[in-house]
Amino acid sequence: MKNEFEALQHQWQKDKSKMESDPKENDMEQVLSTFQKNKTWSTNFQYGNIIILSIVLVGISAFFYFVAPVEELLSRIGVGLMIGGLFVRIIIECISVSKTKKINMLDQALQTTEDTIAFYKFRRKIHGPITILIIALYTIGFYMISPEFSLYFETWQMILIDGSYVIGAIILILVIRKNVKKEIKILSDIVDLKKKMLEEIV
Repeated sequence: MKNEFEALQHQWQKDKSKMESDPKENDMEQVLSTFQKNKTWSTNFQYGNIIILSIVLVGISAFFYFVAPVEELLSRIGVGLMIGGLFVRIIIECISVSKTKKINMLDQALQTTEDTIAFYKFRRKIHGPITILIIALYTIGFYMISPEFSLYFETWQMILIDGSYVIGAIILILVIRKNVKKEIKILSDIVDLKKKMLEEIV
């Protein structure tokens, strides 16, 4: 990654020396100076998601297998929705990491810009309707288990369990939203950088 960034910066400085002075040069250099750090953060964010989601997936699977194996069909469907939603999200993050690695920063500007924009649109879709759908399925699955759990817990305990889920979900969504906004901003800056490079080179 470091070598790619240095090569990109060297190539850009070489091409820029052949062009007329641009008042936006300082802005461009600032973007270039933070490009590597931001791109690394975005990749680490994806890896972090994979690790956290994998831990949750293993934890939930172990809980329903060893601690509270559900018997009702409705509950089993609920568990399937919860585990399935997490698994799909992990697969999506793995695909994102793969797409990131396939973006060759040393490609010709046009192709690289198109690849980055395609990846940017892909991540927006993930953080939009796809994530909302997965959270919705997970929530539906959670509450499909509640009827069977109510056979073993008191009413006040069920209220505490269901209420805790809502509070936990809200906190988690706010944290995810903050990091997602940062990632989208980084990806947007990368797209803008490549567009500017393409305009100057062409």
